[in-house]
Amino acid sequence: MDPVERSIRRSGLFARRRDLLARGLGDRDIRRALGAHRIFRVRHGWYSVPNAPEAAIRAVRVGGRLTGISALESYGLRVPRRERSLVAVPVNACRLRRPSDRRARRIQSDPVDVLWVDAPREKHGSPWRVSLDDALLSALEHETRDVAIACASAIMRYKRWSRDRLERVFARAPARCRCWLRLVSGLDDSHGETFVRLWLLDAGIVMESQPFIAGVGYLDGRVSPHTYIEVDGAQHDPSWTGETESTYEADHDRDRAMAIRGDTVLRFTYRQLYATWSECLAAVERSIADDLELVARRAAGPAPRTLAAVRRKRRTLAAEVARRGNGPPDQRRSPSF
Repeated sequence: MDPVERSIRRSGLFARRRDLLARGLGDRDIRRALGAHRIFRVRHGWYSVPNAPEAAIRAVRVGGRLTGISALESYGLRVPRRERSLVAVPVNACRLRRPSDRRARRIQSDPVDVLWVDAPREKHGSPWRVSLDDALLSALEHETRDVAIACASAIMRYKRWSRDRLERVFARAPARCRCWLRLVSGLDDSHGETFVRLWLLDAGIVMESQPFIAGVGYLDGRVSPHTYIEVDGAQHDPSWTGETESTYEADHDRDRAMAIRGDTVLRFTYRQLYATWSECLAAVERSIADDLELVARRAAGPAPRTLAAVRRKRRTLAAEVARRGNGPPDQRRSPSF
């Protein structure tokens, strides 16, 4: 490997010219690596390697580091997507560049939001993104309650943070959002689950996260004895083409198993949650009411004789359907229920 490329990779994929010179490399070495396309110039005085993350290149080209949700996403966390990258720059930063052109000055329409901070919040770290602690702190400072809690919950679940470490970050956050700490859960599998849990809580409904059902597995949430909620992302669609297999068929197998148990599973897509939450909430409330009423009737005693008679009739009709279904096509008919 070219010595300049090796040095840049060891520096975290980005390095300044003065740092390369301090390591004993010369301008001739830098020019040779540039000519061989082993490295490229990100902005004046900064170099990187061709396979550096695109979001990282944009941040360094602007003149700062990824922070907030943009940084959390770069760590591989399942957090809400942001259309515009969030970049932290020193408070005295100047000559910020466009994320797509190192020769042009940044303009307002560029897909980058800049945060001027007093000073770097860590002496040693990545040249293109802040630490997890500072990224979460930025999310607490600049995002809504739901998004900030979703970020904190994702860190607890996937980065295995301790409660003490989480509390230390919240202690540095503005006073208005310190009370959000009690709403963070390391059980949420996605930010969609976090949103549903919070929105239901706002409506006075407590959702038990990740209940385990023998023979079925873990479900996203339970809101009553026999009512469950599943939040479906893109991987639940039959046309899913991601790296993992679609769970469409497996989801239907699980729903069938739950129905045999006498349970109800409400499935919501992200589109439904964001666009029609009031209807989703109405469906949850109706299902809970019906479930509790059924539980109360079962606790009161055996089913009335009339209901038992109806069930016997349905079994008889079902047997007739099965019998006629085996005869000639012209003799098949479905009895009226």
